[in-house]
Amino acid sequence: MGIFGRRKQRRPARPPEYIGRKFHSDAGVESSLADFRTALGQQMGAEPVLTPARWTGPDPAPERVVAARTAQGTAYLALWADGAMHFVAPDYHQTPTPPLVGLWKMRDGSLRGTGSVQADEFGVG
Repeated sequence: MGIFGRRKQRRPARPPEYIGRKFHSDAGVESSLADFRTALGQQMGAEPVLTPARWTGPDPAPERVVAARTAQGTAYLALWADGAMHFVAPDYHQTPTPPLVGLWKMRDGSLRGTGSVQADEFGVG
């Protein structure tokens, strides 16, 4: 082929699919989980039932992963020992910042958003 040959067409990269919010807290795993439970209860108007979930996402695995049934479906919270958290809600595309976040931040002054969770960064089974 000559030097003026045609280049192969590159496929455009698929844009990332965002499924949730990333947070960080200095409160620790157990305190963060307790604050989340309280805030979720305030939003739901009832005590939420949090059940353990199995992490199938990329390493490093979080210290805790819980699932909570909501009116919209199942929400998940993954908590790492360094304070990082991923919150994945079934209605993320309609409500990227649900009222729950404000209620949670009122309980934990160190809680701050750090970005969005991409689908390939999260997995539960």
